[in-house]
Amino acid sequence: MLFLVALLLVTGCQSNNSNNELEEAQKKIDKFNLTFEIPRLDGYEVSYVHHVFPPKDKQGNALGNKQEVFITYTDNKGKLNKLTNEQKMNDEREILYGPYQGDTKIELTYSTIQSNLDRSDIVEIDGEKVQKVKIGEHTFFLFNGDKGSITMDYSNLDEATMTSITQQVMKESK
Repeated sequence: MLFLVALLLVTGCQSNNSNNELEEAQKKIDKFNLTFEIPRLDGYEVSYVHHVFPPKDKQGNALGNKQEVFITYTDNKGKLNKLTNEQKMNDEREILYGPYQGDTKIELTYSTIQSNLDRSDIVEIDGEKVQKVKIGEHTFFLFNGDKGSITMDYSNLDEATMTSITQQVMKESK
């Protein structure tokens, strides 16, 4: 019985710590002046977040203002993989959260610029035009908004789940 209580306390502390780390990742995203909130997806947990800085010239000056936030989601989040500070940050990107172990089911990329999917079909979701393309076991959805674009890569998920999650992300990103 004592073991069970200890296990529940440790699990609860890990979950709280993970949530605090995710909140810290969001604060860093806000400091980059991005108008993007990490979506919370029903049935999935965030396992990894990184920020891609604008490209730089040879002198280290930013070329434009293109930035990206890359997020992975899993349905079975495991242990945190410990990284060194050098692994967490370089001139091109900074890891803000994770990586946690688990099978990646969804990858989401927010970009500050409009994007396009080659050879995609246009589908309508909640009255919005969304690009969609299936490549092997992956289905990609992309929508452009006033604040940039969001691309979602679904791995082996059914159509109803993908549509539902895409709707949720679109609503949260407005």
